[in-house]
Amino acid sequence: MAEFVPVPIGRLLRRAHREYSRQGAVFGLPEQKFYRPPALRDADTAPGPSTLDLSVCVSGQRAGNPMGLAAGPHTQLAQNIVLGWLAGARVFELKTVQVNDRITVPRPCIDAATIGYNTEWSQELRLDESLREYVKASMLIEALEAMGILGRGIGLEGRESTGGPPPRATPVEGGVVFDASVGYDLEGIRSPAMASWLESIRSAGAIVDDLRREIAAAFPGLRDFPFKTRIAAGVTVSTFHHTPPGEIERIGEFLIGDLGFHTMIKVSPPMLGRERLEAILHGALGYEEVAVDPSVYERCLSFEEAAGIMRRLQPLAARRGVTAGVKCGNTLEVVGAATSLTARVQYLSGQPLHALHAALAAEWREAFGPDLPLAFAGGVDAGNAADCVAAGLAPVTVCTDLLRAGGYGRLPRYLVRLDTRMRAAGARTIPEFVARTAGEAGVRGDAVLRNARALAARALREPRYRADANRTPPRKLGTRLGFWDCLSCSKCVPVCPNGAVFELEVEPFAGEVPVLEVDTRGWRDIGRRCYRVAKARQIAVFADACNACGNCAVFCPEDGGPHLQKPLFFGSVESWLRAAPRAGFVLSREGAARVLRGRLPVGACALSFVPGSERASFEAPSARLSIAWASHAVLDAAPWPPWPSSSQSPAHDPHPQPVTVDLSAYLTLRLLLGALLNPARIHYVNAEFVE
Repeated sequence: MAEFVPVPIGRLLRRAHREYSRQGAVFGLPEQKFYRPPALRDADTAPGPSTLDLSVCVSGQRAGNPMGLAAGPHTQLAQNIVLGWLAGARVFELKTVQVNDRITVPRPCIDAATIGYNTEWSQELRLDESLREYVKASMLIEALEAMGILGRGIGLEGRESTGGPPPRATPVEGGVVFDASVGYDLEGIRSPAMASWLESIRSAGAIVDDLRREIAAAFPGLRDFPFKTRIAAGVTVSTFHHTPPGEIERIGEFLIGDLGFHTMIKVSPPMLGRERLEAILHGALGYEEVAVDPSVYERCLSFEEAAGIMRRLQPLAARRGVTAGVKCGNTLEVVGAATSLTARVQYLSGQPLHALHAALAAEWREAFGPDLPLAFAGGVDAGNAADCVAAGLAPVTVCTDLLRAGGYGRLPRYLVRLDTRMRAAGARTIPEFVARTAGEAGVRGDAVLRNARALAARALREPRYRADANRTPPRKLGTRLGFWDCLSCSKCVPVCPNGAVFELEVEPFAGEVPVLEVDTRGWRDIGRRCYRVAKARQIAVFADACNACGNCAVFCPEDGGPHLQKPLFFGSVESWLRAAPRAGFVLSREGAARVLRGRLPVGACALSFVPGSERASFEAPSARLSIAWASHAVLDAAPWPPWPSSSQSPAHDPHPQPVTVDLSAYLTLRLLLGALLNPARIHYVNAEFVE
């Protein structure tokens, strides 16, 4: 079972700094895919009368723009959240947490081949680990912003720049807003563990101070940086996974009345009613093969019940000085879907979910008008994000679209198109954009409702949402993926939501490697094996950030899955040892040497090399060899562990039974270690080791 191992904040910062300095990328996302706010695009970076203001109010805070990441695979690990921020997201619905933090998720759990299906629904880390990841993500964003990754800052080293402008006293855009997401019943949310978690996400000073110590040595300029300690002021209540309908209102009362959180209640498509839902899904859109789990109609709140709850929660929220709103919302439980996933019940997302949630959002606007805080998730992409914003939805969050080709790099287009639409409409702010899109001069309520209706109608009218436009999966070639070499298309790299799949530059090799017989007298060549690595660019996987979701296998043109077939690297010797007997590698530092250990078909092996030297030490299961680094020539060999002396050996045999060593294992480690020590490519595995 693949499990996440959180990466220390110091290592993440060092990787970001070195990777950006040498490659113009952060966590694998190239600088060309970063989103820079309008106020940072001009040379003087000074906001002027023509500068767009994309900011919106979310959970009582000002977010830089309405776009965000939905609770899911992109908001679970700190580095994922940072990638979303670099690509333009300014609101993050953190991965849902619950008191039961030891769930088992079936693998694979994500299939975005056509529309979108998954079987993951809650955090895969322990509660304390999730809390620490979210605090870490907040600190990383603040640190990278201060370092000037997106514009002005205090320099990449975390110290004040000498030649550039000083740091801004105030940001040039609204800030970043984190919203916690919790589930799934009142008892769990009110439990001491969850109540403590919620207090800590709102007041995280102790965790911030602990993490600050991890980064101070490498980045002294951040030692006294005023990181915020209020990580989240808002909570989204996930009512998805069998939350008892009668408890939803009491959960809201607890979060709002007892704890004082801005609170959003997440709602589900079955709230439309069975007849209307299936008229949209099967009739209008043509997804006749998608069977909704019948039990959801019994478990889901009706619209009337949910509206009643919201009408009662809003006055309570007003008295507490917070907000109460709705998020459209949850995915849809379906059965018998023909996907790569094995679970009977799967969760539908993507294009059909957009149409369902657009219809639901219009219902809420009809009933409550423009002032109800109404968030949106469901099939959001570059083609409809601006329309969602025009409908008065905020935040507008995405998940499934970022699981497709391009990954996080798809997100900047949402904001570029929003920017273009606003300029074309002559709108400088989001409220102006809403009004001008509807053709209204000043009646905000009419504009919001008109645009919400238009969003729902467009989803039923446009061909791209229909089944016949979304039935063709990524092309497969019928070939089998191997350890070395593939098409080198790198389609698997961006579709990994955790950034666990990465590229290596290896030294190609085509030839024979010797098979040796080694004893106390030395070694002799007893055979040869062919060994071939044809391409310099290879694919590898970072095990600590891979949860075997399987999305890389969906988009790989070959069969087998990169997460299962490609070299798998662990972030520490401890995690490598825990994963035994799973095949994989780990790079460590032992004095001046870099040591690469691997579990290979012949057993556990290790290759040790001091950068700048001419030879490496190879330790096979039964022998140790000294080998020339450049030519691969064997310089010395002896059995390992050492044989006893002849006086101690049974029968006084001076030459005990020889051992056989196939140097294919050596060459595998040698090519991988050479690639890891290449400073031109920085990634999770080598960020601590290259100079």
